[in-house]
Amino acid sequence: MEVAPGIHQITCRFGAQRMVFVYLLVGESASMLIDTGCAHNPAQEILPYMAQIGFDPARLTYILITHSDVDHQGGNAPMKRAAPNARLLCHNLDRPWIDSADALVRGRYSQFERDHGIGYGDAGKAGIYADLDCLPVDLTLEGGEYFRLGAGWYVQAVHTPGHTWGHLAVNDPRSRTLISGEASMGTFIPNIDWTPAMPPTYCYVDTYISTQERLMSMDIDLLASAHWTLQRGAAVGEFIRESKNYVLHVESRLLALARQHPFTLRQAIDELSPSLGTWAAAASSEFAYGMSGNLDSLTKRGLLTTARNADHHIVWSLA
Repeated sequence: MEVAPGIHQITCRFGAQRMVFVYLLVGESASMLIDTGCAHNPAQEILPYMAQIGFDPARLTYILITHSDVDHQGGNAPMKRAAPNARLLCHNLDRPWIDSADALVRGRYSQFERDHGIGYGDAGKAGIYADLDCLPVDLTLEGGEYFRLGAGWYVQAVHTPGHTWGHLAVNDPRSRTLISGEASMGTFIPNIDWTPAMPPTYCYVDTYISTQERLMSMDIDLLASAHWTLQRGAAVGEFIRESKNYVLHVESRLLALARQHPFTLRQAIDELSPSLGTWAAAASSEFAYGMSGNLDSLTKRGLLTTARNADHHIVWSLA
C-alpha cells in the first residue's frame, strides 16, 4: 500500500509466521527499493506488487539494503536479475556480511557459539542459507547521502547504528517519513499477527541508544519500520522512547542478577527472558544479541567483570 506520497509498503512473508516490510519509492526521475526480504520474496511479493501498480522493475534505480540480516538482504540476487539497471547499495560497515552469505552466517549467526555455547545448529544454518541469495554490492554509503527521485523530491540515507554497525534508515523530508528498518525496535519483534515473535535484537547498546536520541531529535511524522505497525504523530516519539527505555530496563535487570550470583549469557537469558516478554520460550535464545550488547556495555563501563568457566564460556560477575 502507499503509506505516503510515492512511498509504497510491501509485506513480505517468511517462515511460519514472520513478515518484513520492504519499501518502494517511486519518483518522476528515479526510484528506490529499500530491502529485498528473503530469497523467495522478490518473486513471491515484491515483483507482483510492482506489476500491480504498473511499475516496470527495469526502471528501478537503486536497491538500498538497510543492514546485514537474512530477511533484509536475502533477495538481493533475484532482485538484481529482475532489475539489472538498479545499483545495489549498503553502508560500508555492513558490506562484508551483505556481499557474502558465508560471511554473514559466520559473522552474525555463529558469533555466540564459542564464548557462550548459543547458536542455530546445522539445521538452523541450512535454513538461513536457503533464505540467502547474495551478490556483491555496487556502491557503499556512509550516511548523509541525498538521492534525487524527482523534481523537489530528495531522500537522505541516515546512519542509524545499533542493530548492526552499518544500519541505514532513509529520511524523506517531503512527507516527514523515516523508513527506519530496525533502527528502533520497541520491546519485541512481532509475528504477522502482531504477537511477540522474539526479543528485540539490538546489538551494540551505546550506539543503539545514541541512535534513539538522534531519532527523537528528528522531525518525523511517520515512522515506517521493517516489522512494526506504522507509527504516526506523537506515537513516533513514544515508540522510540520505549525502545530506549527497554534497553535500560534490561540493563537494570542484568545488574540485579549480578548482585545475586555470577552467570553466563545462557543463564541470564533463561532467568530473565520470561519476565521481559511473552514470546515463545524457544525464541528466548534470540536475546543473545541484546543481552550480550548490554553485558559488553556494562563490562566496558567497569560495572561487571568477566571470567571463564570450565566450558570456556564467559561468566559475568559484579565488579
